[in-house]
Amino acid sequence: MQDDMLRGEISAAPLLAMGLLPALGGGASFGTRFRWTSMSLGLEARMLTSMADTFADGVLVHASLAMPALDVCGHRASLSLCAVFSAGELRITSDPGVSVQSHRPWISAVGMRVSGDWLFSEHLSLRGFAELHAHYSRPSVWVNHREVWQLPPLTGVVGVGLVLPVGCL
Repeated sequence: MQDDMLRGEISAAPLLAMGLLPALGGGASFGTRFRWTSMSLGLEARMLTSMADTFADGVLVHASLAMPALDVCGHRASLSLCAVFSAGELRITSDPGVSVQSHRPWISAVGMRVSGDWLFSEHLSLRGFAELHAHYSRPSVWVNHREVWQLPPLTGVVGVGLVLPVGCL
């Protein structure tokens, strides 16, 4: 393929997030990408939920997060290095009658992604990736007017998903 040939990709991947929620987070990512041979630009929709509810002061807390992510990647053979920009809103729920809040619920981050592609056929590949994010805003969770958790300065996301090329554009 020539370097100036643009092609599209769509992707879907399960995610595992460490640090983004009060408990280990799981979820999914759905994305589209415009790719040349040596670089690409992508947009993803990510949905995460805490895999286990956490107890803060004896109160059950469940967290979820929806966040779009924009990335710019450089590619060499089957490896990629990307800059990732993301933002989203932390949602907290609990039992009725309990005062549970997220203070400054918006998350904004910049990060780096390392990924590798394993081509199965001309029309399907597997992409594994790991990301490290630094956060501009750090929401916190409050139970009964007391802070019980705050987003750490660095968090991680890993995933393995399917990528489908959609042809030359």
